[in-house]
Amino acid sequence: MSRIIQLLIKNHVLILFFFLQIISFQIMNSKNFIVESTLSKKISEIRGFIFLQKKKINTYFLLEKENKSLIERNRELIHENFKLKHLIEEEKNNKIDSLNHTNITYQAKVVQNTWKKKQNHIIIRKNLESNVRKNMGVIEGNKLVGIVHSVSNNFATVISLLNTDLMISSKLKKTGHYGSMNWMGENFQEMLLLDIPKHAKIEIGDTIITSGYSNIFPEGIDIGTVKSYKVQENTNFYQIKVNLFVDFTNINYVYIIENSDKEERKIIEKNL
Repeated sequence: MSRIIQLLIKNHVLILFFFLQIISFQIMNSKNFIVESTLSKKISEIRGFIFLQKKKINTYFLLEKENKSLIERNRELIHENFKLKHLIEEEKNNKIDSLNHTNITYQAKVVQNTWKKKQNHIIIRKNLESNVRKNMGVIEGNKLVGIVHSVSNNFATVISLLNTDLMISSKLKKTGHYGSMNWMGENFQEMLLLDIPKHAKIEIGDTIITSGYSNIFPEGIDIGTVKSYKVQENTNFYQIKVNLFVDFTNINYVYIIENSDKEERKIIEKNL
């Protein structure tokens, strides 16, 4: 036993050296594990980030494609809605189906829009093959937006409802009493409806629609709802404030409509 102790004392430096070597190897292995673990984590994060961005890009293009498909489907549904609404009215009143002469023709993207001026306009991008012309009606869904004013190869300018020079023939949906609507140049959410006789029954919230007396718009396009009303001084007519359905601060896509019998109607009207 004493010989073992003497041997340890004699070689204690060498033994200590080997002991420290063993510890250092363990520390190095431990550090390598930590480094590898950290590096692996970073690589996983980078891979995850790249995958996420790729997914976002793919989703963007997929949504863009789906959005175009939905716009086209919406165009078809609007057309069907016009037909169905008029069929219902025809059943009620045994009217001639004039709405079948109204076509939803083109869709377009809004590229510029103003709503703070007195005479506001909207610029739309149209397809080269589309036959958009002056004095065609413009709607968003089944809501009135304005009238085409001028056309170039790729674009068209639309006179917005928010234009003090524009008058719209409109009526109370519930009673059928009609008058003229005009924007007063102040609140972009309101227009003024005049010439409705004071014997007409009006309630807050009543819907205002196009009258159908115009060559541009068919009957039944939604314009807004009654906000308030009063009898004009020294007259027998109401002055009605109307809340517009269209949010003119947020228009992206519109549809352009036309009465296909417009020219024939003009000829008849000239002969009156």
